[in-house]
Amino acid sequence: MPNILIVDDVPANLKVLGDILEREGYKVRPVPSGKLALQVSAIAKPDLILLDIMMPGMDGFEVCRLLKENKNLSDVPVIFISALSDTSDIVNALNSGAVDYITKPFRAEEVIARVKTHLKLYHQNKELHELNATKDKFFSIIAHDLRSPFNNFLGLTQIMVEELPLLTITDLEEIALTLRDSAVNLFSLLGNLLEWARMQRGLTTFEPVLCKLMPEVSKILALAEQAAAKKGITVSYSIPDDLTVFADYNMLGGVMRNLVSNATKFTDKGGAITITAKPGSAGWVEICIQDSGIGMDKDMIANLFSLDKNTSRPGTVGEPSTGLGLIICKDFIEKHGGELRVESETGQGSTFRITLPADSSWEEKSKTAMTTAAEKPAGNSGKLKILIAEDDETSQMLLAIAVKKFSKETIKVYTGADAVTACHNNPDVNLVLMDVKMPGMDGYEATRLIRQFNKEVVIIAQTAYSQIGDQEKAMEAGCNDFISKPIEVDLLKERIDKYFVV
Repeated sequence: MPNILIVDDVPANLKVLGDILEREGYKVRPVPSGKLALQVSAIAKPDLILLDIMMPGMDGFEVCRLLKENKNLSDVPVIFISALSDTSDIVNALNSGAVDYITKPFRAEEVIARVKTHLKLYHQNKELHELNATKDKFFSIIAHDLRSPFNNFLGLTQIMVEELPLLTITDLEEIALTLRDSAVNLFSLLGNLLEWARMQRGLTTFEPVLCKLMPEVSKILALAEQAAAKKGITVSYSIPDDLTVFADYNMLGGVMRNLVSNATKFTDKGGAITITAKPGSAGWVEICIQDSGIGMDKDMIANLFSLDKNTSRPGTVGEPSTGLGLIICKDFIEKHGGELRVESETGQGSTFRITLPADSSWEEKSKTAMTTAAEKPAGNSGKLKILIAEDDETSQMLLAIAVKKFSKETIKVYTGADAVTACHNNPDVNLVLMDVKMPGMDGYEATRLIRQFNKEVVIIAQTAYSQIGDQEKAMEAGCNDFISKPIEVDLLKERIDKYFVV
């Protein structure tokens, strides 16, 4: 659902525009000032912005220029909507980075048509950029990374043809070993390239099964350990024998081989690789591949999974690398609903962390948690006393507006600790909207502490960084429900209606 930010200091304009766009199925976020528009855009990037010019404090021209200077927001289309109609104002708006200009009083049909047009162009440009990045990556691999192993083959076979009578058994053994290593690297690269191409076309099959992790990992990594042993690198395991994962065997194999192969490439001779696994929270398993290698700086980590950024570099003894394997790993892990994270510092080694479901019930658990919460008898009616625990001032304001029709009193706090105190001092609070990411004490811990003295208050967890497992974690802490940011007003109303008659 396209996400449109409307910026206007006149509440009536915000309501009229919001109603027009919501009827067309768009998600609308109204804000009354340029400063708030910049803050809200930084929290959740909009797909399009409708921007007034004449506003107190910061006018629309300045807001647009600041948006275009932000590399994360510069591609967002901005349509000015203003009562100013002089040609100089329109030119100034376009020069500041806007894609269009609508004069007030506006007609609903014109606004809808222009919004649709620029949203379509915006998404087409994004798709084109992604396609170009994919194409550039593909040709880079063909032109560079495949050329190197083939050059080795050609050079070594040429030597054998021309110098065979002069070669000793030792020479031939050395050539044979080099050819074998080149063949292994080439086979791995072609495998990754073909698998990646299949994923781009949506042809990759996904057939997860329940399996014990340790036996599968030891089988998968037999060849990878041989490559590590050649560099004098030790590979050690710490995986409980009875630990299970629900995973597609081929995908799991591809991920583990790629990550251990990378660790081997970028670890000096005599180094160490450690593979550990342990049960995580709410039915998830965390697997770590840690090495003592050369590590990465912050810029490389930031671009590690980007197709349009080149992060490839040779290994510690010149091993070839494309960076494609990590992109495939990320796609495979996310296919399971899991996550791939990396921690590293230059010269301090790297740690790759994978989360995978421990069994086949992870989707059902999520559905059951929501169903149970929905079926819980509320026994509440009338206007509500609502506590909003949110450290972001803009989000706090938007939530307060969203629940205004439900509330007789709204209490606002910025930290988890203050949320606990507010609930303790106000035992008649009916509803808590709990941000789970707050400084100091997070929302999970605050919820656990509140449940020690108040079992009845309805707590709805909310987060801007919703990931698989967050919902289950919130339910375990004692929340009744869960909602992702940016908050959709209609969805929040549905959540509240499940527990209260207002």
